[in-house]
Amino acid sequence: MESVVSVSKISKSFSSGQEKIKALDSVNFNINKGEVFGLLGPNGAGKTTLIAILCGFLIPDSGTASIFNMSCTTQSEKIQKRMNFVSGFSGVMDFFTAEELLYFYCMLYNLDNTKKRVDTALKITDLQKHRKRIAADFSSGLSRRFLISKALLNDPEVLLLDEPTVGLDVDAASNMRNMINKMKKTGTTILLTTHNMREAEELCDRVALIKEGRIIACGTFAELRKKFFPLEVVEVHSDDPDKLEKQVLATKLVIKTQKLEDSIKFYLKSKTDVNKLLKAVISSGVGIRSITTIEPELEDLYTKVMRNV
Repeated sequence: MESVVSVSKISKSFSSGQEKIKALDSVNFNINKGEVFGLLGPNGAGKTTLIAILCGFLIPDSGTASIFNMSCTTQSEKIQKRMNFVSGFSGVMDFFTAEELLYFYCMLYNLDNTKKRVDTALKITDLQKHRKRIAADFSSGLSRRFLISKALLNDPEVLLLDEPTVGLDVDAASNMRNMINKMKKTGTTILLTTHNMREAEELCDRVALIKEGRIIACGTFAELRKKFFPLEVVEVHSDDPDKLEKQVLATKLVIKTQKLEDSIKFYLKSKTDVNKLLKAVISSGVGIRSITTIEPELEDLYTKVMRNV
């Protein structure tokens, strides 16, 4: 696959009085063309610092960052013509309508075909009916959609989204995710930071987990699940968990068990053993109320990795 964004051994520190704070510590990753790449981590982990370096706003202490094989430090102006950035914490200027502001940004970006660009951006973000409204009076959801429309004016090949759904209600956040999916389908390469694990699982092709400035895990959800949750888990609610556990252990299918109040979890090596376990449970003669295969979610993986590293 073609790599569009490349980060190699990036480190960045800041001084706070007598203390030196390391915001990024030898960070490495690549983002492929057309990929939605999630950068996940707690506040202060280094996500926004890294985005600022990719945008050319900050210079790293060491390492290199490039987009389209151009240096984010020395060739940021060329890169910015082909990329854009949206932050969930950005504001909107007062007194101007959404349409007026978009024409203003077209002028700042030195773009041609401004009417077509503005109309297209408003259409993608479903803001046509709000184009004559004062943008500063928009709700949080409409403001975020406006910021997306601004970022789409230069038809970016790469889009950096720093917590685009932060503070949004359920409907507004859903609309934002739908827009991101639309952009993904057009081949836009997207770097997304978010604290919403369900959102990341829905949108991202791969994720990197960052803690205290270091990437501690990176890959597809399937790859990370296999690495950090290698065992299959089946939970059985039974009238007699003790008897069920004894009979299942006799089959030597399970690696370990975990008894709860009225249920028991069985841990197995592979999916092929799940069917064998189900047959053993059913044939045990013990009263069974439910059988559930436990699939870890990205939030489970995130919590486990962050606590153990």
